[in-house]
Amino acid sequence: EAPYVMFKKNHDTFEGNDKFEGYCVDLASEIAKHIGIKYKIAIVPDGKYGARDPETKIWNGMVGELVYG
Repeated sequence: EAPYVMFKKNHDTFEGNDKFEGYCVDLASEIAKHIGIKYKIAIVPDGKYGARDPETKIWNGMVGELVYG
């Protein structure tokens, strides 16, 4: 249920993925346990989900991070 990912109220006292809570955080944790991977949750610098600029055709936000690295 929403919100899917958010900072914990006292997130400054935690490090790494422990700063976050929410449905997607729990889901990612369970998937990682089952398939044996490590991952890092990070906030993208522009804070956006992602949209493609109609003129430049360049993605921003989280989608841009995935597309361009």
